[in-house]
Parts: sequence; C-alpha cells; structure tokens
Amino acid sequence: MRALLLSLLIRQHMALQEKFNAKYPHAWLVWEAGAWNVPEEQNVAATRLPMMDLRDCLPAGDALCFELMGVADRGPLKLGRASHNTFVVNDATVSREQFALHPTPEGGWKVERLAQSRPVTVNGEPLEAEQPRLLSTGDELKVGDVRLTFHDAPSFHARIGRIAAQVLAQAATPPPPR
Repeated sequence: MRALLLSLLIRQHMALQEKFNAKYPHAWLVWEAGAWNVPEEQNVAATRLPMMDLRDCLPAGDALCFELMGVADRGPLKLGRASHNTFVVNDATVSREQFALHPTPEGGWKVERLAQSRPVTVNGEPLEAEQPRLLSTGDELKVGDVRLTFHDAPSFHARIGRIAAQVLAQAATPPPPR
C-alpha cells in the first residue's frame, strides 16, 4: 500500500496532468494536517512541509495520503499506531490497532472500529466497535487528535486538481514591488 505526501501528489498532478488519474485510480484516506502527538515523548508538533524549494508555493500544512487498494486475499486494511498495521499513524491519541477498512463488492469501502480501540467518529457520530459502516466521499474520521478524510478516486483527483490550480495561479502572480 502506498502512503504519499499531498505535496508530492500535487507536483505529480502538475507534471502528469491527464495521466495522473490513470496512475492513481483508487480511493484514498488522507491524514489531514494538524497537531501530531508524538508517542515516545508525548510532545505535540505541527505537521510541516519538507524544507525545500517547494515551501514558497505549496500550502502551509501537508497531509499524508494512504492509497486504498482492496486485495481480497490480504484481508482488511488496518490502521493504527503499531508497525504491523497496513497504515501506521504514529500518534499517541491513536490505538495500536484502531480500525479496519474493508472493500465492498461494489467498489466502496466500509470502516470498522476494532474491539478495545479508542473511540472513532465518522462525521462527528460515534462508530460502535465491530459495527462496520459504509464510507462516503468526504467522510471525516476522527481518532483522538487525528483527522482522516475518505475520498473516492474522482473526489481525490478533484481535490488534487484544485490545489494544483491554486499553486499554478500563485506562481503566476508577480511578487509585490519592493
């Protein structure tokens, strides 16, 4: 499973243009920018863009994007703090095994909070343990201080496209005179 920074995907979208959709045809779960509670030291730090030439033209916060590819023989895609999960979210407010994502035969995704995990909300509504719920585009999952947004492929491509267009427009604007 791929986990890519939003900033990298924006750059790829600008470079690949129409080929971007073919390269990334799956649904995505996006770990939105925000506070990050580092487990070992119990520190809180803000997620930031890598310090490179991109810092002048990309959004102020970055996000980690998990590509959702359902493979029936692998079982569900699990998310949690432990390293054996499919998607690792190393945040002190996330359980070692938080929730599982299950592909549906129709091409959608269900989320299931795992037993003994910390609370999970979907669009502000509590998700009961072991009670799978179908995800819709734009659904926000909240686990402790971590916010994740579910996107089907078309809505993810639209989001990347909007940000790429903003970056290009900003780059085309001349700097103010000194």
